[in-house]
Amino acid sequence: MAARAEQSGGLEITDLRHFHAPDLAPLLDEESRNWAERLRWDFTASRDIVRRYLDQRALSGFALLDGSALVGYSYYVQEDHKVLIGDLFVSQPYRTRETEHALLRQVVAAARSLPGVRRVEAQLMMLEAGAIGSLFAPSELAAFERNFMLLDGIRYLGRENFGRRPGADLMFERWADSHAEAASQLIARCYHGHLDSQINDQYESVAGARRFLYNIMHYPGCGAFHAPAGVAVFERSSGEFCGLSLASVVFPGVGHLTQVCVAQPQRGQGIGSELLWRSSQALAGAGCDAISLTVTAGNAGAVRLYERIGFRTVRRFYAYVWRGLR
Repeated sequence: MAARAEQSGGLEITDLRHFHAPDLAPLLDEESRNWAERLRWDFTASRDIVRRYLDQRALSGFALLDGSALVGYSYYVQEDHKVLIGDLFVSQPYRTRETEHALLRQVVAAARSLPGVRRVEAQLMMLEAGAIGSLFAPSELAAFERNFMLLDGIRYLGRENFGRRPGADLMFERWADSHAEAASQLIARCYHGHLDSQINDQYESVAGARRFLYNIMHYPGCGAFHAPAGVAVFERSSGEFCGLSLASVVFPGVGHLTQVCVAQPQRGQGIGSELLWRSSQALAGAGCDAISLTVTAGNAGAVRLYERIGFRTVRRFYAYVWRGLR
């Protein structure tokens, strides 16, 4: 990792491990306010993880400095063959295309230097500078537009707002830990060849789907997992696990759908609508009046379903994938 790199306008980029949690506190507080105001998302758990790993000198990344003031940061984590860029945030007075892109270039350059890394993934909700295609060769970088969508007033919605009801051959059950293995296999089947498997390679295998499920249930950055809002769907005749929805609570009165999928042969039967209805009602019962979700803009069928129910896009962002780093 480069120790220090000059930045125009008197700003510098340096190793994040030179700092302690108190150094980053004002910036993390500003970021927390951004998440709350823009997305109705409690960033506290993620903020606390960053603070803890900073004090352990275990957080790889870069800091943007104006003199001695820390005005931006980005960190990353290596998982086997890939690097995940966990976050990138620059304080409002310094938030320009130049500063955000400079941090991003440093992270990707660091990823190139790590042994065995073949892929970098990033979904940076607070990145303001837009698409970054000009920074990297088209053969190296793929960018996918995504929508952060929100539905208000869920406790006042009736079943009729969610569209077609599924047939009687389907059995809906509340999520249980015993469903985890079948759910992992379902996710891998549902996303085989799907656009989202290009964004997150955990969707490409059953083992990856197991890790994905573990993360959304146990990693606080995904919100507080709310098992009663999870729903599993089975065919009565065959016993096949054919649909799934999972949710978390991410802010007072706000739930987030972390996963919704239906097996290909059973699509078009109203299963997705029923999953959304049941999860929304469970969240309403837990005191939520709004639900958010993220969806890839290119997944037109899912976007239409969510819009028909009443979800609206409140923020657009990009998922980035760098390949061919070797």
